[in-house]
Amino acid sequence: MKLLKVVANNFKLCEDNFTISFVPDANKTKDDKEFELHEISENLFAFTTIGILGKNASGKTTVIDLLDLVYDILSFFRVKNSGELFLIWDKSVNLDITFYHEGNLYRYITDLYSDELLVNKSIYFKNEKLFKRKYYKTLSKDIFDYSKYEEVIINSNLPEDTSILYEILKKIDIRGLRSYSDDLDYSLYSGAFNIYKLLDNSHKIIETILKMFDEHLDNIEMVNEDKFIVYYTNKSNKEVNSHELYNMLSSGTSKGFILFTYVVYSLRYGADLLIDEIENHFHRTLVENLINLYKDKNVNKKNATLIFTTHYPELLDLFNRDDNLYITKYNDEIILENMHRDYKFRPELSKSNKFYSNAFNTNVNYESLMNFKKELMK
Repeated sequence: MKLLKVVANNFKLCEDNFTISFVPDANKTKDDKEFELHEISENLFAFTTIGILGKNASGKTTVIDLLDLVYDILSFFRVKNSGELFLIWDKSVNLDITFYHEGNLYRYITDLYSDELLVNKSIYFKNEKLFKRKYYKTLSKDIFDYSKYEEVIINSNLPEDTSILYEILKKIDIRGLRSYSDDLDYSLYSGAFNIYKLLDNSHKIIETILKMFDEHLDNIEMVNEDKFIVYYTNKSNKEVNSHELYNMLSSGTSKGFILFTYVVYSLRYGADLLIDEIENHFHRTLVENLINLYKDKNVNKKNATLIFTTHYPELLDLFNRDDNLYITKYNDEIILENMHRDYKFRPELSKSNKFYSNAFNTNVNYESLMNFKKELMK
């Protein structure tokens, strides 16, 4: 299964027809096909990475929230964090999702409603519709022509809080995950180590991750959910609980270990990964190498896509393309612009220079900055 496009209405403060696409619009070069694009099926391509930039409070996190919601539905066929979401919804949310699965293109439309009585804190699916079209390589430029799709009639007795996509995708599978590593707590360690139970040679993977962030650590072993053994490079070790481990490791080491655990899962199983503010606590070189992991077909063998927000304009220069770069803006509502569609300049030009010259209207408000300086001078 591969997500191709999401269109949302009434989601938080977003404008109507709020759209993010995983499919290229611009021409595809040989190098693009090698590094920037996955070939999901013959002549059907999706991005290896998607970058989202914008001012503070412009809606970058909202884009991640929307995709997180979509991956909940595609993975679990329900909205897992509905207890948080229903509190901020005063009307239904409409989703229009296009994805590829087992040789077919699907278009899924649904309205999401919160529990009006605020009892179960559930999100319900209503007005669900599913459309299908067999994919052929000759359709690669025509995948969003929905007039050629045929409706799939599904007679199901599923609960209202469960999507009919269950009847198509059949089993719960994490098809996208979000790193919450900016809001760490001690409980995340056991979750990370439980991921490693699914992997072969996990001991070596853990060792290599830890050494990226703390050269004094040799390894960490989970004995049970609240007992860990920390091994140091000087051959000593220490048994600690999760609270003690949280206090022992630096915030950068903890965040790096948790985040790269998600990266490992994402790359091994082809699950798309969402990261908000990818540069937090990390050296720029490490961030650049993380992004490049998703462009490397020898590592990213299962067609995972990395979607991230950033304040580092220089990261934009890692992209040979510009149709996988989005810009958020907020003025009464959140708008999502595409660098290729909405800005006309050659993609080989320095995107960071364009950013610094305020070509995308994303600079810090200079007048506000000067007013702040004047207050400090008083």
